[in-house]
Amino acid sequence: MRVFGYIFLAQDKHHLVPEITQKQALWEYGRSLGLSVEEIIVEDAAPLKRPFKDRPAGSKLLQRCESGDTIIIMKAEWAIGSAGDGQRLLALLKSAQIAFYCIDLGGNISIPEKRRLMVSEGPAAVVEKLLAALTVSEISRHGQAIRTAKKHRKEMGKYLGGPVPFGWEVNREGYLVPNEEQQRIIGSIVDMRRDRWSYREISQKLKEEYKVRLSHEGVRRIFKSDRRD
Repeated sequence: MRVFGYIFLAQDKHHLVPEITQKQALWEYGRSLGLSVEEIIVEDAAPLKRPFKDRPAGSKLLQRCESGDTIIIMKAEWAIGSAGDGQRLLALLKSAQIAFYCIDLGGNISIPEKRRLMVSEGPAAVVEKLLAALTVSEISRHGQAIRTAKKHRKEMGKYLGGPVPFGWEVNREGYLVPNEEQQRIIGSIVDMRRDRWSYREISQKLKEEYKVRLSHEGVRRIFKSDRRD
């Protein structure tokens, strides 16, 4: 069984904890568990929000760890950027039987700890439940934010997204406005239909004259949706 220490050097100086301070904390905490930290991995070029497994040092550490190994970190927030990332990381560690100790939480958050011949939930179950609750909350807030934004845009008359209809474009303010060149093409489509051109004939004409590729079904939809007299 190997014991690794993980150091995270924050890019934000206000949250930066010196490397030597983190090393001393890892060594002391390891000794309190009766463990000796064999190797320390330093993460110094990854954003805090990047998932642990996608960071250069974090990915390297997970690849090196085997069942029964231990990872010690000073702060849980340095490994768990969001509830979803935290759940996925802990599920990975738990399935691989890798202990993940967070000094600030006072224990192993990936698998239950054995204490006095009894299995105790310890912080592992508490963190798991907390992350599950936070994930539901984040999804709910995200969905509500999207619905609110769409409602606001709709009330303002702005385009809500999706494929932009032929003949139109979205301006810088987010409104759907006529595309002059495409509107002229629509005018030609209407004129050809009045002259009893088939949709296939119109499609071929658009390709030859305007270099516009529209299927006969696309031409039909444009003609049916046009509201000009």
